[in-house]
Amino acid sequence: MVTKGWLLHSVVAMVLIIEVFSQDCGQFLTRLRQANKANLELLNSKMNSTIPQQCIEDVFSFSLKNKLPSNLDVSEAENAKVAIQEVLQQTGHIFRQNCTEMLWDEDFLRAFHAGLDQQSENLKSCLSASPRSQRIQLTRLRVKRYFRSLNDFLKEKEYNRCAWEIIQIQVKQCFLWIENLIPMIRNEEREGRLVGILSFTSN
Repeated sequence: MVTKGWLLHSVVAMVLIIEVFSQDCGQFLTRLRQANKANLELLNSKMNSTIPQQCIEDVFSFSLKNKLPSNLDVSEAENAKVAIQEVLQQTGHIFRQNCTEMLWDEDFLRAFHAGLDQQSENLKSCLSASPRSQRIQLTRLRVKRYFRSLNDFLKEKEYNRCAWEIIQIQVKQCFLWIENLIPMIRNEEREGRLVGILSFTSN
């Protein structure tokens, strides 16, 4: 059984580990995946095992209309990193809203914020593409639009319990998306390094 103390220790430990490895971007992707799993475990531990009856209609209605954009261009590792970094950053922002109805205690929220902030900043330091690149800017804009819809929904529902149930479901989907994206980034970068080595040795 996963206990509150174990989860809190796990999240805090991942913050420290990621900080130590922040200078090694290859190693950081491995640590990011571990931290993302810790984020998922924490989120799962705080979510209801079933959707409250009074929230079911809102959950299905919102989920059909609002999803992380499927047209995000994550075919290249650099753009995928940008998308993940923006998701982490925006998730941190949204969980700093009025969380009274979410029933998270302060220790969990602080650990969650610290982890997201550290992951976002370290991933940002691993980006090599120009922030002014049109593709990079478009990726950030699409992620921001998605999270703006979450923020607008929270405000519209006055940060009530059902609204936070929906936000947690949406954020969980984002973390699952990140989980699937990290191996793709690692594989592409590994192939890129191999091509570089082969090009060098053939000269």
